[in-house]
Amino acid sequence: MRGLKALDCLSSFLFVGAVIFCLVVSFRLINLQSIVSLVIFNVLFITLPFQLKGSLNTKLFLLALGNMTGLCWNYMFNFFAIAATDVFGKTFLYIYTIFFPFLSSIWIVSFWALSLTVLHRNRPFQGIRS
Repeated sequence: MRGLKALDCLSSFLFVGAVIFCLVVSFRLINLQSIVSLVIFNVLFITLPFQLKGSLNTKLFLLALGNMTGLCWNYMFNFFAIAATDVFGKTFLYIYTIFFPFLSSIWIVSFWALSLTVLHRNRPFQGIRS
């Protein structure tokens, strides 16, 4: 029993470490917009799904997975913005800056909804009572 508790503590520590790692990498390799989107995701995820039933490790795993998804999404869009700016000029960079929050909301809302389905407690269907 004691080993299981230590393993839970270790996995929680690793998931939190993965979240911090994603934030640092996002700040160092991409740009400030990407870290803002990850921070918004973390705040939304901590305030909403953490109140649902489920183990802490499941919630931390989903938070770390969401941060990794956001890091990959932002990294891909950063390279897209660089390439498109080279092709279309500085005008595209202004358009990208305007539309980036909307593009970030796509993965934030999608991942948040998927995590809600994972954390949702399944109850048997009771039917319509008359």
